[in-house]
Amino acid sequence: MLRHRRWDKVRVKKACKQWACKRGVVECIKRGKLRLRLSQGLLITVPEGDVTNLSLAARSAWRHMPKRGVGRPRGSKVSDRISVTFRIDRELWEALKLAEARSLITDRTAFINAVLRDHLGTLNQNWTAKPVGRTTQVSARTLLM
Repeated sequence: MLRHRRWDKVRVKKACKQWACKRGVVECIKRGKLRLRLSQGLLITVPEGDVTNLSLAARSAWRHMPKRGVGRPRGSKVSDRISVTFRIDRELWEALKLAEARSLITDRTAFINAVLRDHLGTLNQNWTAKPVGRTTQVSARTLLM
């Protein structure tokens, strides 16, 4: 059975009138009571049953739906995209976030798709038939410059 854990995000239920609907993080669990640090920084103690554990709900959902598509139930199709993970240099990531903060980029996914599409098109135009064993390596920095 899943239980409360330290650092879980929780919301206090209405039964605890003074702190009703406040959100916080579990700092300590002792004898059926939780010590919470509210978002305002205040420390309070409430019975375990007086909170909705948001982290527990997320853990439970992932345990029961391990093959779920990222962010959506399986089978839902909003667009023809796949979720991928890739590594880029920290310096490049910080530059991308800065451009986004300055509103130079409004949609990170669309920007990355456009840059990759543009540079892959250029690579394909410049490609000439090479022997079968040849490989081409292009760094992310080269693609995004």
